[in-house]
Amino acid sequence: MLSNYLAQIWGISIVVVCLAVLIRPKYLTKLFTEMRNEAAMFFLGIISFVIGLAMVLAHNIWIKNWQAIITILGWISLLKGLLIIFLPNLIEKLTKKIENSPFLPYLLITMLFVGLVITYLGFTA
Repeated sequence: MLSNYLAQIWGISIVVVCLAVLIRPKYLTKLFTEMRNEAAMFFLGIISFVIGLAMVLAHNIWIKNWQAIITILGWISLLKGLLIIFLPNLIEKLTKKIENSPFLPYLLITMLFVGLVITYLGFTA
C-alpha cells in the first residue's frame, strides 16, 4: 500500500536526520550556516516543492486515520518549498529564531518520536 511505503520513507528519514543532528550538533550548526546561502536555499525550496507536489498528487488522502499524517507531511513539504522560493526573507527570519531557540533539542526529540511512530505505522498498519 502506498501509505505504508511513504510512511516508511518519511519515518525512517525523520529518525535518521533527528538522530544525526542530536548526536552530531555540528551538523545542525553547518545547516543553519548554509541556510544563509540564497542559492542553496532556492535549491532546497525546489526540492521540497517537488517532493511535496509528488506526495500531494500521489497521496491526497483525508480520512480519519494515520494515513492523513502522510498527506499532511506532503502538504507541509509543498508549502515549505513555496515559502522558501517566494518568501526567502521570511524563512531567514524564522531560521534565526529557531537557531537561537533553547527549545531546539526538545523539538528534535519530539520529531524523533514522531518519526518513530510513523515508521512503526508504516511497517505494521
